Amino acid sequence: QYEEENQHHLLREVTFTTLGWLQSAFVQCIFMWLWASGRLPYYSDFWSRPYFSMFILLSVTFWREFHFYWVHRFMHPWWSVQNGLCQGDIGAFLYRHFHSLHHQSRNPGPWSGLSMHPIEHFIYYTCAYFPLLFLCHPLHFLYAKFHADIAPIGGHDGYADPAGGADFHYLHHAFFECNYGVPLIDFDRLFGTYKEFVKKSSLNDQQTNKLL
Repeated sequence: QYEEENQHHLLREVTFTTLGWLQSAFVQCIFMWLWASGRLPYYSDFWSRPYFSMFILLSVTFWREFHFYWVHRFMHPWWSVQNGLCQGDIGAFLYRHFHSLHHQSRNPGPWSGLSMHPIEHFIYYTCAYFPLLFLCHPLHFLYAKFHADIAPIGGHDGYADPAGGADFHYLHHAFFECNYGVPLIDFDRLFGTYKEFVKKSSLNDQQTNKLL
């Protein structure tokens, strides 16, 4: 993805990803301060509530996927990319002014995942704000936040070897209006936004097969 002539794309992605991680660290500092100062209640012994603690911990991954699909879909045009607030299309407005920065990565790589506008970073990291709604252990918050920090790397590593096969989200960057979520919870199939990657054999593959 990052040939010599495309180094300006790499610089953009590294810059905005770094800004995202800085915002993530700031959010972590705020929550730690809220807990340490007694302004936000929490419980410190994870195993004092074993069933609840494990249930929330295991639920975080599914919550992250639910949150990501709907927040991501919200930032794409609801009807037409030409629309705006006057037409009631908040998604088109958010895409035009914020989310379109992420889609400048037409051929995504590992630095593309968090290459977002700072406003989108703020929306994205709200997945870890659930301690504001109910009592939980700090580990639950940290798991959600670190998952949000790291997961986009694997989700944007492209479709070809030696990448990890993130063709699902690669198609989103290629075709724009499909595959908003992740395959773990397949909201895209449920809501008709699914597109499947079909690998076509190249001429080299055909020649190799003939040789074999």
